[in-house]
Amino acid sequence: MGRCGALLAEQTYGVRADILTLGKGLGGGVPLAALLARGTACCAEAGELEGSHHGNALMSAAGLAVLETVLEHGFLDQVGAAGRHLRDGLSRLAGRYGLGEVRGQGLLWGLELHEPLAAQVVKAARQEGLLLNAPQASVLRFSPALTVSHGNIDEMLLRLARAFARVHTAQLGSRS
Repeated sequence: MGRCGALLAEQTYGVRADILTLGKGLGGGVPLAALLARGTACCAEAGELEGSHHGNALMSAAGLAVLETVLEHGFLDQVGAAGRHLRDGLSRLAGRYGLGEVRGQGLLWGLELHEPLAAQVVKAARQEGLLLNAPQASVLRFSPALTVSHGNIDEMLLRLARAFARVHTAQLGSRS
């Protein structure tokens, strides 16, 4: 839901999926998910299900509020601009610390490390007041809120730089 800079990630790849699942992002913090199917992938005729499966008005209202926000004029443009700002900052850090590739789009980015140091970076970042996710031993994941500001991103990059410096210093100390 907007994470990749478009309402649905399929739009950024120029494809049309037969089946889409919407989870976490659709509810904006409340448990809500949906399965969308098109054409022959559909397992039911229009109107056949007669409503939702165990849904309720609160969850539906939350989903509608999220959709209205994400579809607001300019919202996805702001996501794209923030994503480019984050990508550029991560790229600068990757160059400064000799790290690997920055990959992703919108506000979903991964930073490859040349060594399996992600756990150490996550720990050092926590000491800097920054919560990070490391889905692999040599990859850091960045997925800030869709409403993140450039100032928030700059602060995160500063703290991340300090975390990299901590890890680098620890590595030098262990080699002595």
